[in-house]
Amino acid sequence: MRNKRGMRDLRARDIALLMSGTVAALGVALSPAAADALDGVKNSKKLVVCAVDGMLPYSSSDAKVPGFEVEIAQKMAEGLGATVEHAWVTWDALIPALTSNRCDVIIDGMFITAERQKVIDFSTPYYASGETILTRKDDASVKTLEDIKDKKVGVLAGSVTVDELQKKGIGELEVYPDQNTIVLELANHRIDAAYLEAPTAAWVIAADPDTRVKIVEEYVPEERFNAGIGVRKEDAALKAALDEIIGKMREDGTIKTVLEKYKVPYFPIAQ
Repeated sequence: MRNKRGMRDLRARDIALLMSGTVAALGVALSPAAADALDGVKNSKKLVVCAVDGMLPYSSSDAKVPGFEVEIAQKMAEGLGATVEHAWVTWDALIPALTSNRCDVIIDGMFITAERQKVIDFSTPYYASGETILTRKDDASVKTLEDIKDKKVGVLAGSVTVDELQKKGIGELEVYPDQNTIVLELANHRIDAAYLEAPTAAWVIAADPDTRVKIVEEYVPEERFNAGIGVRKEDAALKAALDEIIGKMREDGTIKTVLEKYKVPYFPIAQ
């Protein structure tokens, strides 16, 4: 979610990630890396991916509901002639795990930021994320933010969305403590629409197949965050190979299809 601990509040999380990355400099023994991780992947036929367990709809060790990032990782590994092995770590350990050679890549909703690029490199973006509008399924009147300007709109407590919509003069805002409550209030006609971070909203809706709530597919947020595969700076060959695979997967619709399986909107890459 993009609240105080969400996508917009990247700086504090990045500081923790970057500080954790100093473990190698403190003399902790690290496993030796190949000349380029691509060599190791080709030899072992295995792509080791760092991700966070139980972070649905992004990632999970549950084979029945693995998350869209896990499924994307599997398809990317196939493009390399390999299978996926996951190294499950906490969110703040993702970058340190990569730089200490516990995995070959990070594939798990890692958005490309300047702070992170100081420590690791990223592939070309493979999808973008941002906020989305929710309405009831029987409401075809909403396509843009302007369409909810005079409506009662549910937003998440502590999220930057509150200030964002207030500055734009959007809606009579109703603030709630969690997404599930917002979706329930919308379904029960207590609010007219909602404005939430797209993957989380999609997951809440997908968890209830009988819900009367939908994501407004026509809406594309102006502010979007590009997701990339995190790679070590020395692994230029692996990055180039992944860039090529991502290009093909975007072109043939593979990534969009996986996102749609989890009801997550496929937004254009932010330029």
